[in-house]
Amino acid sequence: MASHPASRALLRWFTVVAGIFVVLILLFFIFDRFVMPLYTRQGIERPIPELVGLSTEEAKRRADSSGFIVVLDAPKMGGNVPEGTVLEQRPFARALAKPGRKIRVVPAVDVKRDLAPDVVGLKVRDAQIRCRNVNLLCTSADIVYEFSSEIPRDIIVSQEPEPGASVAPGDAVKLMVSLGPRPDHFFIPYLMEKPLHEARLLLRESGLKLGRIVRKETDLYPTGTVIAQSLRSGQEVEPETAVDLVVAVPVLRAAPDVNPVDSLETEDSSRTISTGEVD
Repeated sequence: MASHPASRALLRWFTVVAGIFVVLILLFFIFDRFVMPLYTRQGIERPIPELVGLSTEEAKRRADSSGFIVVLDAPKMGGNVPEGTVLEQRPFARALAKPGRKIRVVPAVDVKRDLAPDVVGLKVRDAQIRCRNVNLLCTSADIVYEFSSEIPRDIIVSQEPEPGASVAPGDAVKLMVSLGPRPDHFFIPYLMEKPLHEARLLLRESGLKLGRIVRKETDLYPTGTVIAQSLRSGQEVEPETAVDLVVAVPVLRAAPDVNPVDSLETEDSSRTISTGEVD
């Protein structure tokens, strides 16, 4: 009977120790499975979802449903896609990452559009300056000419796009320019020793057109200079007659390992051209 109190005390001691042991195991389990993953962001890696082509709001929802966070980077012009559409993402779709990883996305921004200026009635130079001031293109390739009995020479008759139309930076403005009244006779202008772009303009203004361009090597004239023309200046021709031109280009020097004799023959043959007008 004397040992009964001691046995009960020992049992209580074992019960307390066992309880503490069970509590420690539970704490370790909770800490290992829940606390540590939250603290260190450890866990099973998941594939990054595809966000390109979605709106930013859709991208955020899709990323959130997979355990990721969307961060917006600076937007870029998206061309024809709607504003706010995701153009790029980092990391790429289907790459493996742990939940909580940030996905950086680049949304599209709409191109700022403006209105086409009214250049009808202006001279070409003034129209080009006005277009350039609003970031529009207007080069010689965008200009066509026509005779007009009503509009003075060198004045713009029409434009495309029309004045007030919606345009974006970098768009081209095409011009129709008056050549004045249609003449009774058409004559070949003198084009020798003129830059090619100037010769092309003179032909247009004369009611003629540029034909074939032949490039010849020479050191006697600056590059791009007209050194021969197929029809003599002053010759009367039909309207829209094509005039072929020979234009100077730099002489290609022989490489060091080329036979000097061959090089001389090549240079001689490349320079046997007439620098006068072609019959």
